[in-house]
Amino acid sequence: MDGKLFLEFLRKRRSIRSFKENAIDESKTDEMLEAINLAPSSGGLQTFEIYQVKNKEMKEKLVSAAKDQTFVAQAPLLLIFCANPSRSVERFGERSQLFSVQDATIAAAYAQLTSHALGLSTVWIGAFDEKQVSEILDIPKGQRPIAILPIGYENEKPKEKATRGAKDLLHVIN
Repeated sequence: MDGKLFLEFLRKRRSIRSFKENAIDESKTDEMLEAINLAPSSGGLQTFEIYQVKNKEMKEKLVSAAKDQTFVAQAPLLLIFCANPSRSVERFGERSQLFSVQDATIAAAYAQLTSHALGLSTVWIGAFDEKQVSEILDIPKGQRPIAILPIGYENEKPKEKATRGAKDLLHVIN
């Protein structure tokens, strides 16, 4: 892919908080999972787990856990990314805690970008009660919810994105 095309693709991606009710074709979900599977991970160990939620009642419970962000229940699909340090503790010891969070984060970012490439929209949710999410989804002990991605077809026109600017992000040390 041409670098300019990729940057334009990134410029057009926006966080969406209003979704149409349209179901997502399973082939698109499969493509997202394939992209996630290709995401880099610590030692190639993929120290993360993904929980898929489509059930309306379950999504309603997650709204409360996500600080009453109602669009969580509105999206036809939720992907919850969890760190699973047990997958690398033998190899990385204590660092597996950090690496699994990084792996889950990278996997969620790949899902977010792939959603955009497939004509879907999403928003990254990090504001939630981890314990509550774990209880609602019956996540095994030792796994930690890192991000919730509501995914669907946009039902709003997003504003232009405001950023610090590329030059402000970089600090050159000589």
